[in-house]
Amino acid sequence: MKKGSRLFQRFFLLKIAILWVALSFTLNCAGVKPEQKHEQKPAPPVEEKVQQPKKEETPDSRPAPEPPPKPAPPAVSPSVSEPPKVTLPSPPPSLRTTKVIWDSVNLREGPGLNYRVIGSVRKGTSLSILEDKGNWLRVRLQDGSEAWVSKAAISEAPKPPPSTTPKPKPM
Repeated sequence: MKKGSRLFQRFFLLKIAILWVALSFTLNCAGVKPEQKHEQKPAPPVEEKVQQPKKEETPDSRPAPEPPPKPAPPAVSPSVSEPPKVTLPSPPPSLRTTKVIWDSVNLREGPGLNYRVIGSVRKGTSLSILEDKGNWLRVRLQDGSEAWVSKAAISEAPKPPPSTTPKPKPM
């Protein structure tokens, strides 16, 4: 047998083994076992009403009280467990918004002047704040795109502290 043919056979067997493992994994992850495909759930029990013969009423007899209702049979759990209930995450809290106060400001790929400019916005543009990093904010524009902008260019820019020059004392 040639060496190339032998190598081909090994490679072919390896591919078959990988496909078999992938198929087995897929079926097990789906929660479907081959035996369960054709099972039928048992039908719920049917209650039959039995009529009791009527008694002849006498003038001084009173109607008999009705018997208390029978308690419902306990619920039969299905043979296949129900999938777990998925709870969706609560919507994110509303984002803080800010406005551009410069005539025009560059939007960047990252928090710094060394990042590429990917656009610009004009004064008065409303931005939603996603992240705060140093002197930069990651913002979402009204069209849904995201970028970084300098804090100095927006209405939430830090205000300079009041001057601390001492007041002269009267003489």
